[in-house]
Amino acid sequence: MFVLKPKAEWIAAFALAILMAVTRIHHFGIGTVAPDASTGVFFLAGLLLGSPWFLAGLLVEAVVLDGFAIGFMKVADACISSGYALLAPAYGALWFAGRALRKIEIVDFVTAGKFVCFAVAGTAAFFVLSNIGYFFGSEFYQLGIAEYVTRVSRYFPMYLTVTLFYSALGVAVFFAARRLGVLEPAAAR
Repeated sequence: MFVLKPKAEWIAAFALAILMAVTRIHHFGIGTVAPDASTGVFFLAGLLLGSPWFLAGLLVEAVVLDGFAIGFMKVADACISSGYALLAPAYGALWFAGRALRKIEIVDFVTAGKFVCFAVAGTAAFFVLSNIGYFFGSEFYQLGIAEYVTRVSRYFPMYLTVTLFYSALGVAVFFAARRLGVLEPAAAR
């Protein structure tokens, strides 16, 4: 159902890249209104985009946006450490979670439940991997694992809520775009 024709994939990829750009660096002022959509973007990329090259492109975009935010927007670089490299597999976990739902045939309550479960699992994997990187790549390792987990675990509900919101919004936009004929599904294989 979520498998698109190549032209439609490029439209979806462009929309996801724009969404990440306008929410990740707060450049257009939307960052004060809407939270960073990156987790939802990577989940939706797995769901909608066939080629792993799109994942690679979004990872490059994330790094470039972070560099722009730090270099030109003077955003604090506190989260940039050697552990930053773990963001790639963290975002990859979200991509794989979306990918697992890519070929579902019908959307019903069972599928909606699967959607939520995979989004939660992908977000949890993202959260754990990214925080492992931050823990070992920063000075926080001095706190000890228990203290660090206590401090960062309170942020998980926000990450989960944001991921679910953008993912559900993305699926709603997907269905609206299909209904309007903007995104065409690929022929059944």
